Amino acid sequence: MKNKIGTLFLLMFTSAVSFAQEATQKHTVQKGETITQIAKKYQTSANEIFLLNPNAVNGINENQILLIPNLNSGAIQHEVLAQETIYGISKKYNIAIDQLYLYNPGLKENGLKIGQKINISKPKTVSNTTSNSSESKVVTYREIEVKEKETIYSLANQNNTTVSEIYELNPKLESDGLKKGQIIKIPSSKKKTESNNPTYATSSKVNFIFVEPKETIFGISKKYNVSKDDLMTWNPDLQNGLKEGMKLYVQKPLPEIAAVLEIIEDEPIVEKIKINKSKNQVQELTFLLPFNINEDSFSDRAALNKRLNTDVFLNMSLDFYSGALIAIDSAKAMNLPIHIKIVDSKENNRSLNIEELKSQIDFSSTDVVIGPFFQKNVDAFSEVFKNQDLMVVSPLSTDTGKPYPNQVHAMPNNGMIRNTMMEYLRSNYGNLVAVVNPKSNSNKAFFTQNYSEVKLVNTSDNGSLSASSIESELIQGKVNYVILDSNSMKTAIDLITSLKKLKSKFDIRLVALEKLDVLDSTEVQIQDLVDLKFTFPSVTNDATSNVNVKFEEAFKKRFNTSPNRFAIRGFDVTMDVISRMMQDDDNGENIFGYGSEQIENKFTYVNENGGIFNSGIYVLYYDKDLTIKEAQ
Repeated sequence: MKNKIGTLFLLMFTSAVSFAQEATQKHTVQKGETITQIAKKYQTSANEIFLLNPNAVNGINENQILLIPNLNSGAIQHEVLAQETIYGISKKYNIAIDQLYLYNPGLKENGLKIGQKINISKPKTVSNTTSNSSESKVVTYREIEVKEKETIYSLANQNNTTVSEIYELNPKLESDGLKKGQIIKIPSSKKKTESNNPTYATSSKVNFIFVEPKETIFGISKKYNVSKDDLMTWNPDLQNGLKEGMKLYVQKPLPEIAAVLEIIEDEPIVEKIKINKSKNQVQELTFLLPFNINEDSFSDRAALNKRLNTDVFLNMSLDFYSGALIAIDSAKAMNLPIHIKIVDSKENNRSLNIEELKSQIDFSSTDVVIGPFFQKNVDAFSEVFKNQDLMVVSPLSTDTGKPYPNQVHAMPNNGMIRNTMMEYLRSNYGNLVAVVNPKSNSNKAFFTQNYSEVKLVNTSDNGSLSASSIESELIQGKVNYVILDSNSMKTAIDLITSLKKLKSKFDIRLVALEKLDVLDSTEVQIQDLVDLKFTFPSVTNDATSNVNVKFEEAFKKRFNTSPNRFAIRGFDVTMDVISRMMQDDDNGENIFGYGSEQIENKFTYVNENGGIFNSGIYVLYYDKDLTIKEAQ
């Protein structure tokens, strides 16, 4: 996730202290502490700690100062400063504007006032019970010697403990790592309740084989299309060597395609994710990607190459996959306890054969699925698995679809985009004017039903517009936000021409509520958009300064080309999901309950009509130096 550093971070931190003193207290992170432990100590949630300390999502360090919600304050609050806006506050705390309205009845209707205290978390009922979780816990332990190929996660599984408890007893492990022959401490206060059989990192079907004469681990891995590391994980006795006649567990290979998980980079290209999970199990993430490639496709190279040159949807899928692989590389470099499965969903825009997928893949232990791509198929998949503890992430579709509590819409839909942009404009208390075509009843209804303060200016039937009709609605001494809500080239040219003439008399901003192709036309001059400080919403951060050098370098090193938008989307969605899977979801907390930001995309989820939707949208504008900047 993007690191908030320098002046921006200091500004955010100092202002949080100044306006939240009554609702927060400070905590100094002790050696080995995790977010989960701190949350339990103060009877709060990890999500609320993330809300006050956005960088804590990237991990915490010894002696770091965290702001903690005060148990007696009810909700985390923010005191409104001069010139602050709803949009600015939502951006500061990475919380959706709709959530702020939900936590503060009357805020939408009455707006902000200097000195006003508003809730930035859900008001909570304080329990009368007194917590004794702050008392020191005495943990008995025993010492063991680390064997070759053992990991923190395999040791946690074998000894019926958790990764966080091992780190607590061995503080240097997080920074120095695990080494063969090292003596470490293992908690011994728990009774062994699980079977001594090896724990599997996947739920695929398992084969039992017997080692034949002269077979090697390398040969077996090639024969069954599995990695040597997986063989060692499934069969801990292999640490003592391979013996003829030995019985081994070997999982059946996944259909169609397997993720290439070798580490390309020695270091992750993102800030190291610290694991806050108290669960002592490997998390499972499955991708359903629409490659639609059969085994015999590779026998006819000419046909395959032709398809790669002409099939736009296949190329989009491969681009998304390539970005996801960079995120998987980072997860592997961080040694995260996660198993990845890549499955060819063979979907199209008409159907997805879910029963065939179920016959090939055991989803019973899957935690999160990324995919399918078409929203109709995402809805169908969510319906089938609605009673299972499995989250389904729709990665690319902007369709609203059907709301399911187990479905996450990672791409903001058009309604979210328009409404977020309108809330940004409303929060700046300017004069709002919208240019609409009188034949477009839906556009007019959007304003009259939801934003009655907007003044509507109708074009003629052919899209023409006069400067006088605009001028009569403008106000001197206020910022006039003039919204172009039409894709008519005639309307766009007339409006820009009129606003340029009126600019000497009024403070004017040209605005769009969504992407308008007419403004990308060669008939519209960039300088005109700069002069009118054109402001628009975007699901990606297209600000000129937004470049992630490490990602670009890692991508070029692996694929010998630069990443396109779908590749970056693949990385962002995958990295965001993986980082959330490493957080606790105890006490009913949803791992999608806090905001985050990756390279080009932000993920600020809200619950709406029973579903989980991303409202993370950037508001951008053309600046006078001919660059695109993010609005504050």
